[in-house]
Amino acid sequence: MIQHFGWRLGAVLLGLVGLVLAQAASDVRLDLKAFRVVSVQEQNRTVERLEPALDAKPGQVIEYQLTALNTLTSPLRQVALVIPIPPTTTYQAQSALPLRLGDTLIVPEFSFDGGKSYGRPPLKRKLKVVENGKEVEKEVEVKPEEYTHARWVIPQMEPKQALTLTLRVVVR
Repeated sequence: MIQHFGWRLGAVLLGLVGLVLAQAASDVRLDLKAFRVVSVQEQNRTVERLEPALDAKPGQVIEYQLTALNTLTSPLRQVALVIPIPPTTTYQAQSALPLRLGDTLIVPEFSFDGGKSYGRPPLKRKLKVVENGKEVEKEVEVKPEEYTHARWVIPQMEPKQALTLTLRVVVR
């Protein structure tokens, strides 16, 4: 593992896999990979390439790819696939794309409270503030940079079906 700025990307990945495993059915095989997103010039245009992310520096973009495989010979229902967002990173808005399964579009949900609750953007949080000497409760929008988890709930995974989900984060 290569250490950078006090944290190890390999250790973070192992922790993420553990968290993802805890969220998914035991009959789903999960494979989480991290790639550094690199922009390169090719034939007078800029293209993105993905390189294995062995380490990361502040400002770099990392793409997580979670592949889930139903290992059973029967379908699974209501499978929650979760990608935790490491605390050393911030979620890159709009990078967790919906998943199309036939006629069904599965839109990702997000959490800002460590995976306790999920919702679709814009997420709101209630804060207590003091206005004119009185404590009042206000609802404020949660910024994507504050998201801690992304989740896709798959209504049904067919036997031996594999799905790949992605999202990007920016290293702090």
